[in-house]
Amino acid sequence: MVKSMTGFGRASHESEDIQITVEIKSVNHRYFDGTFRMPKALLHLESKMKKSIQRNIMRGKVELYLTIEGAGFRSSDVKVDWKLLDQYITILKQASERYDLQDDLSASTLLNMDVYQVTEKEEQLDQLEHVVFATLNLAVDRLVEMRQIEGEALEQDIRNKLQEMKKILTSISTLSKEVTSAFEARIRTKLEGFKELEALDEARILTEVSYLADKASIDEEIIRLHSHLDQFHDILSNDGVVGRKLDFLVQEINRELNTIGSKSQHHKISQHVVDLKSEVEKVREQVQNIE
Repeated sequence: MVKSMTGFGRASHESEDIQITVEIKSVNHRYFDGTFRMPKALLHLESKMKKSIQRNIMRGKVELYLTIEGAGFRSSDVKVDWKLLDQYITILKQASERYDLQDDLSASTLLNMDVYQVTEKEEQLDQLEHVVFATLNLAVDRLVEMRQIEGEALEQDIRNKLQEMKKILTSISTLSKEVTSAFEARIRTKLEGFKELEALDEARILTEVSYLADKASIDEEIIRLHSHLDQFHDILSNDGVVGRKLDFLVQEINRELNTIGSKSQHHKISQHVVDLKSEVEKVREQVQNIE
């Protein structure tokens, strides 16, 4: 089954004191290229997460976003600058005595003093690992599902284009036979103009005609193109990573078309070659997104 390299998957886990969210997306890339954004406390899991993803995704630029919220993962610490607070209290008492102020020192007053430092820290909780990977695997499954759906659409579109290319190639084959016959007839006509024709060996004439006609023939290129198109269909039916094989076949098809274009002296064949190249380019663009 053909898979696209483009897709998106999202999964989440929620409990009383923790919320885990995993979002993963991928686009086409020559190889597997993973980028991971997650809390620092989980960075030690990056290598293991990469291997887990690569069991299902062989090619593509993959970006993963993992967020964890809740008291089960993040805790807060409050530090008090007691020396500074002591100084504040001493100054307040001195001011009250000096100016005969009413003593209104309260808890709210203390809390508003700039003597506190609140820090949050992420706990490295090994017990969360299985939950993180369960959420990750679910997100990857949804990504793969989306890649498969898009892959099916790509496969059908490519097969339709291959069928159109087969039709054009059949037309070229028909025209090629006509061109070869006409080419042989022209050579014979020119040879018949020589007065010494009677002295020529008929077998030699046939050999020369066959040689010149063979140089202009595109039969081999047509046969190879039919073979390439058949291989394309076969590879599309295979499981696994097929994008690189298809990309190679696209190059081979273009090479054969260039040869036909250089050999052909028939304007209809030349036009068909242009049409085929246009279809091949469309296929190439589609192949670039196949895993």
